Amino acid sequence: MPMDFPDLESLKRCAEVHKFRQLNENETEEEFREALADHVQPRDFVESEEIRNKVGWDKWDDEQKKGGLRRAGFNV
Repeated sequence: MPMDFPDLESLKRCAEVHKFRQLNENETEEEFREALADHVQPRDFVESEEIRNKVGWDKWDDEQKKGGLRRAGFNV
């Protein structure tokens, strides 16, 4: 099931589910988003990409799809 992570509150809930740390005092939403996505990636690559892209896999545009393929190790 695709999941959207459009805002900081959705990221905080996701971090709790994945037993990730809380947002640091001077950390931006984008920094926290990337750190959380990196934490989730070994367990669920697709969810980590949904975190990075803010939207579920069913809403990815071509650039988001290519970015995921690059992170997965494909030369696109």
